[in-house]
Amino acid sequence: MPKITKQPNFPTKLFVVASLAAFVLFAVILFLIKINLTAEKRLVNAPLSNSSDKYYFNENYKNQDPFITKVPSLKDMLAGPIVSQADPALGLDNAPITIVEFSDYECGFCQEQEQTLKQMIEKYNDKIKLVWKDYPERDENSISFQAAVSARCAQEQNQFWLYHDLLYENSDNLNKEKFLELAGDLNLDINQFNECLIGEDSKNLIRDNIEEANALNISGIPFIFVNDQEVMGEISLEELERIVNIELDSIKN
Repeated sequence: MPKITKQPNFPTKLFVVASLAAFVLFAVILFLIKINLTAEKRLVNAPLSNSSDKYYFNENYKNQDPFITKVPSLKDMLAGPIVSQADPALGLDNAPITIVEFSDYECGFCQEQEQTLKQMIEKYNDKIKLVWKDYPERDENSISFQAAVSARCAQEQNQFWLYHDLLYENSDNLNKEKFLELAGDLNLDINQFNECLIGEDSKNLIRDNIEEANALNISGIPFIFVNDQEVMGEISLEELERIVNIELDSIKN
């Protein structure tokens, strides 16, 4: 016969106080985590609550005790790319496959890889969403970084992809004058474009992408993710199709 032990009475007032204390502690920990994430990953114009955003977290991070006070780093947290409204995208938000490319406008292999990615979008139509992430040289005075900034300034005027294509078409002749010339070709507001070039918002978007790439241990480009599956280096259309089809089959099952 099982032994029944009478539980001691627990004062209601003490229980309420203890519950409130636990709630406050939990709220503080969540606040610290948010502060840490904000410091490492600002995600300008991409609030964490956006329903179309996607985050691939490490299992260890997802399963950790919420009352452990150590604040995880971005590297501890991420198992795949952050898909947010801050970064330019082609395709539907609810597409079952999200391809994220980390790239640079001075990378010839990246330009070739993107042609493959665009072929995939045409072939798979509403099944693929393509997201661009900047991974230029870290030197902010480099043409690589400045080209990324100029494209984000075109993004501010809803002309990212057209400007992005022009940057690749002129990749052998990129400089500050060319950035302005291309903006003029697209009839962008030049005053707004210039203000953006010297401002911090677009630069912060690129810094965020670089920090994200570092947290994901990306050491070379082109580098793409098919959902959370890593693909480093240039990949053929046939091989990319195989990976996408495997992902689609896994979603169906």
